[in-house]
Amino acid sequence: MTKKQFGIIFTLMALIAFVGVLAAKLNASGLNDPTDLGQAISQANLEDKKDDKKDDKETLGTQDYFYSLRSEKEQLNSATIQQLKEVIESENTAQEEKDLANNELIEKTMLINQEGQIEISVKNRGFEDALCSIEGNKVRIVVRADELTEDDTIAIQEIAENVSGISDVIIEAK
Repeated sequence: MTKKQFGIIFTLMALIAFVGVLAAKLNASGLNDPTDLGQAISQANLEDKKDDKKDDKETLGTQDYFYSLRSEKEQLNSATIQQLKEVIESENTAQEEKDLANNELIEKTMLINQEGQIEISVKNRGFEDALCSIEGNKVRIVVRADELTEDDTIAIQEIAENVSGISDVIIEAK
């Protein structure tokens, strides 16, 4: 098994673990309507804060910003993947269209994995939270921080370039 394959498998396992933790938190807070995902995550986070009673410097607005963006991104990704799977599984779809949908599904999955790898790597640099989106030939990374130093910006830029191979990186601090 090559390092690349190991990295992909590790990233997928991390995503599975993340979804498992998210599902456990959502089930604990009694989520009945899947359209309220962002609200349920915020509610679960608030309950955790009350239990922990830690003195956080973050504002609720910043937390909501990251949760709402992540929620929207995950919903969009899952809807796209579901549509592509429906095209692939449909008996009425021509083989050419199925092949195109399959290729697009593979590309989408790879982008999701790359975004996850970038987010994990940025968090490993000491940031509390990070959100990455790859759109075309641009990588956009939003980091939870008051401000970014030049060293942080360079390090995040290198992480994004190494993982995605894209040099056009937009970095924001929230």
